[in-house]
Amino acid sequence: MKRMFSLAAMLVLGGCATVKPVALDVKALEGRGIDKVAATEHPMPVMSAITPTKAQFGFLGGLAMNAAGKKIIESHDVADPASSVSRSLAGQLATIFGGEALPPGGVVEGADAAEIVAASGDADVVVDVRTSVWQLIYYKSAWGTYSITYRANARFIDAASEAVLGTGSCAVRPEKGSEWTAAYSDFEENRDGILTRTLSHVAEQCAEQIGGQLAEYQVGRR
Repeated sequence: MKRMFSLAAMLVLGGCATVKPVALDVKALEGRGIDKVAATEHPMPVMSAITPTKAQFGFLGGLAMNAAGKKIIESHDVADPASSVSRSLAGQLATIFGGEALPPGGVVEGADAAEIVAASGDADVVVDVRTSVWQLIYYKSAWGTYSITYRANARFIDAASEAVLGTGSCAVRPEKGSEWTAAYSDFEENRDGILTRTLSHVAEQCAEQIGGQLAEYQVGRR
């Protein structure tokens, strides 16, 4: 049992490298006259659906988890939470600058700043968010109870210079017993909208974490 959870934990942590937070100098940007802030969208990442049984089988178990997660996502036509996070943060910045938040200009395959800026139209700043961990997984102390573990990294890119102005990351896991937890089969079937509700919740929490510095700035200027 302990060994199975250890493997599951390794699978959770394997792709969760976070970026070092670099504060965004909103005051300096405000002086430049930022009119448009764009969000980004990237190809759908893999969501792993981790169960104690699959966690026993190493590499093959990992493939099975990815396949199960892909099936769940496709069955319920849900979006990558990073897209929602990116839009939310772009909206926050646009509000601060008194400008306009632009939707993603299209799906961006690469991570190169130049490619991201090129897809953002005539934006002044681009909010680039990427999912690093996206998993349906059980709780260590309650193997029959599941929820979503979600992590993402964000970059704020100056469209003119293609320089990264600031970075941040989030790590979200609903508390056991909260309204965003349920049995595996409930998430699999999206009963009572548990899957879509939880994904919306983790996206909101992620945007709140990454946007904390913006909220702090807004409070400070009132």
